[in-house]
Amino acid sequence: MYTRIKIICCLLFLTVAGIVLWTRSERPVAAQEIERDSRFNKKTPTSSGPIAITSDDRFVWVVNPDNNSVSVINVRDDANLKDDEIRVGREPQNLAISPDDRWVAVSNSVSGTVTVINARGRRVVDSIRVGAEPYGLAFTPNGDKLYVANATSHTVSVIDTRYWRVIRTIEDVGFQPRGIAITNDGDARDDDEKVYVTQFFAVQRPGAILGADDYKEGRVTVISTRQDRVVKEIKLDPMADVGFNSNGSALKRIPATDPATFTVPTGAFPNFLNAVVIKGNKAYLPNNAASPDGPVRFNVNVQSFLNVIDTTTDVESEVNGKKQTINMNRGIQFEAASPNRLFVGVPWHIAFKRNSNEGYVVAQAANIVVKVVLDENGTPTINAPQQAGAPGNVIRIPVGQNPRGIVLNSTDDRAYVMNEVSRDVYVLNLETNTVKSVVKSAALPAPGTLEAKVHIGKAIFHSSTGVNLPELGPEGVIGQRLSAGGWSGCISCHAFGTTDAVVWIFGAGPRRSVHLNGSFNPRNPEDQKVLNYSAIFDEVQDFENNIRGVSGGLGLITLADGVTQDPALNAFNPANTGRSKGLDALAEYVARIRTPISPFSRVPSWTPLGRELALGRQLFESQGCVNCHSGPGWSSARRDYTPPPAASEIVNGQLIRFLRKVGTFNPADIFEIRQNGAAPLGADGYAPPSLLGVHAMGELFHNGSAETIEDVLKHKPHRQSGLSNPANDVLDHPVFFRALVKFVKSIDASTEPFPLKK
Repeated sequence: MYTRIKIICCLLFLTVAGIVLWTRSERPVAAQEIERDSRFNKKTPTSSGPIAITSDDRFVWVVNPDNNSVSVINVRDDANLKDDEIRVGREPQNLAISPDDRWVAVSNSVSGTVTVINARGRRVVDSIRVGAEPYGLAFTPNGDKLYVANATSHTVSVIDTRYWRVIRTIEDVGFQPRGIAITNDGDARDDDEKVYVTQFFAVQRPGAILGADDYKEGRVTVISTRQDRVVKEIKLDPMADVGFNSNGSALKRIPATDPATFTVPTGAFPNFLNAVVIKGNKAYLPNNAASPDGPVRFNVNVQSFLNVIDTTTDVESEVNGKKQTINMNRGIQFEAASPNRLFVGVPWHIAFKRNSNEGYVVAQAANIVVKVVLDENGTPTINAPQQAGAPGNVIRIPVGQNPRGIVLNSTDDRAYVMNEVSRDVYVLNLETNTVKSVVKSAALPAPGTLEAKVHIGKAIFHSSTGVNLPELGPEGVIGQRLSAGGWSGCISCHAFGTTDAVVWIFGAGPRRSVHLNGSFNPRNPEDQKVLNYSAIFDEVQDFENNIRGVSGGLGLITLADGVTQDPALNAFNPANTGRSKGLDALAEYVARIRTPISPFSRVPSWTPLGRELALGRQLFESQGCVNCHSGPGWSSARRDYTPPPAASEIVNGQLIRFLRKVGTFNPADIFEIRQNGAAPLGADGYAPPSLLGVHAMGELFHNGSAETIEDVLKHKPHRQSGLSNPANDVLDHPVFFRALVKFVKSIDASTEPFPLKK
């Protein structure tokens, strides 16, 4: 009996020991182990992105957001072959490789998790719940921690990589944190570094005029790795003169001339802060800057900034009193006109060589990579001509569809570019600045399917040049018709299919970019609302007007030759559905744009927050919010006819019966003006916007005058517009007010809608 017990105990011991050894093999190298191997830390700062390379230059890892997977590409000795594809969570957006190459962490935006992969065994070993819509993530230099930016819960999660658990959630990081970069002082400690986190949308400047070229500024949050708390917020100022002039200014009351003279200098502010990368003692942030004052013109509306931060002082960097931030578009207009003269449409990501002052910016809309050179002070340039006739040397490398990330190898002779829409990786030879190879990272939809049509629509949405997806059939190839010189596209004002949170002085008046995910019922892509605040469109295909007018493109509605613009273009009659396969594909894509996920989504009803949300839901109905924001699309302005509408429906260019007067229009406001200086639309009301994902959209109302949902509900004329008797307004009570605010912040595609009221 005793012998049997001894045998059982030995077996139990061996089993437990095996489990412990297996567990230890699945855990990252501890800090003290890393300290003994200096190859893990070569003073290279870390940063977030959708593509990464192992320290030995053998493997490139890349996310496939549409396929819920990551791919591993063998790049050793230019093999450039896909080696593996691993299933992860839903919609992986970024990944990071640990300094010892043992672990790959992947942010899954829809799942709300970080997947941990054993890189050697190519297997998923953990899934860590973080905040809502995790996006950028980066390891500290020695791998002790992993920082994760949770975009729509507006937090940063700190993960202890020894035990793979969240040890802190940092709350005060600003609105929509996206990109992350972490300093590296080269020692074996990770508690003496700084984490830079970009706030995706620009923030209103106090006292500025809504819709002006300087009414917002960029923000970057700085976190201490020792304390895991915010230590500073860096401001990125607007640029007063971007190098492009406008024909007049609506807000300055400078009328346009005929013929146009283009004599009014324009400014812009940084926006779409998706990525940040550290080089030396500077941090670099490519972004899509906004210039919203009217009149609208393709080479004025958006610019391509490369902002520079001094990481020693944590302010926007200057040399001799002059900011080092540049507009990368400036000077390109002086190049000789040709199909290759493309502007830097929607700069999205950047990477630098380790051993020289050269880097490469990814322009996701223009489908190119542009070379950047730093001078001895770290000031960037793309070497565009300084004036007409002057020499220039802009180096552009055409890549795939919708490039969103880039990584360089340690010897600086290869770059790898992740292209989300073409689902491939371009391998660039940096000695010749040419394409070396193309590796398919994930499968495209089968030609002729609805999925293929939607994907072509996605390609159009994200491009400012054309579409090159021949694998999807003839409809997958569209020449440079989407804008003039690759300036802008749908993506320029609707990042992630939502909004840019900017108020533009448009033809109808000041209009904050609507979030396109609210254009359709997420439960039924056939159920569409009328479009724009003034109900001036009723089809996605009507945005052909924007392609031609705002972006200066040739457009997609053509005559029979497929090239010549069809001059018969109207917002309502004739109907534009069926006039262009490309526009029809665009409509299919917009109908399926995902709604941002609320951090209050699916809260258990029995929790204190769940009970507060239940009270807020009751108030949403009793306070009359449902009269404008009901149905699965969370807007009463549903299109209930097949276009075109009856002529009697159109008054002053608006579908008049869909408008609601909600007390937000004041014609005396200085910003209430059309781009041509005339009085704006608004006296007849507005088409109620959808509330789907409104918690993630930035400023609100048609003119952006409400910066938060709290501001919306403090506006009594608006909140009382749904009540038959204003005396029934109970929202001055703080408990009721807070409950309704939280319920509105909880509305996403998973929220049970109220029956549609019209």
